[in-house]
Amino acid sequence: SARTCFSLFLAGGDGGRGAVVLSGGHWDGTLCVSSEAGKTLHASLEHSRTITCIARSRSLLLTGAEDTTVLLWRLSAPPSPKHCVTPLPLRYLRGHVRAISAVALSADLDLAASGAGDGRVLLHTCHNGALVRSVSHPDGAPVGHLHLAALPHRLIFGTVATSESRIYVYSFSGIRLHTLSLPGGIRCALVSPESMLLIVGGVSGELALWRLDDGSVACRLAAAPAAISTACISAHELIVGTQEGEVLAYALDPALLWGRGVRDSTAWASKPT
Repeated sequence: SARTCFSLFLAGGDGGRGAVVLSGGHWDGTLCVSSEAGKTLHASLEHSRTITCIARSRSLLLTGAEDTTVLLWRLSAPPSPKHCVTPLPLRYLRGHVRAISAVALSADLDLAASGAGDGRVLLHTCHNGALVRSVSHPDGAPVGHLHLAALPHRLIFGTVATSESRIYVYSFSGIRLHTLSLPGGIRCALVSPESMLLIVGGVSGELALWRLDDGSVACRLAAAPAAISTACISAHELIVGTQEGEVLAYALDPALLWGRGVRDSTAWASKPT
């Protein structure tokens, strides 16, 4: 069965509050634009098989599919509130020979990253699609948890297997800098807004924050009662969703997110609410 992937895009309209959902995972390879109510507003067919992963950065969108292709899109602004945002294909980023399992995108860096089922990670430039680096997963495992960090210039990836407890941090020149481990297995990972921290959620509910500049542990938060399924940062809070359907919020000290000060989590990180 296909795995649905999506990205939320604030499209203006409705007094600036309108939003659309860009989704893959459809059997025919379409990229669909849907309203918040679930109505399909637009569909683009550029991949020949199911889209497996999506990443967005500003007005750029990156999709990877089972047909081994990676496609960079530009999201055109709607001409009026009655219209929706339209994805326009810019260029294919080539080089993979296996189905794409993860993508990451940074408009600030002008870089697109893609990982495949054979463990290969490719870095392409966005402006002309040139291949700048090829890195392989140390175990040749299908790539997952793929991220680009702008400030310390880091490439981060792990594998799609939830039993795998390691995630790797590379420089853009292809040198492995750090191997980070979360016992029990990794379920989700995200980079903080300023790109200084990697936040990882585990199979057993563990939550850890690592510094991407030196690989040190910045903090370990109180564990959630179930496996972490997803996470995001909103203002000064870390919001996580668990496999059991719970949504938890952790207060984060701005000094941790924006500075180098490290504090004891019991003093400033609240219990989940």
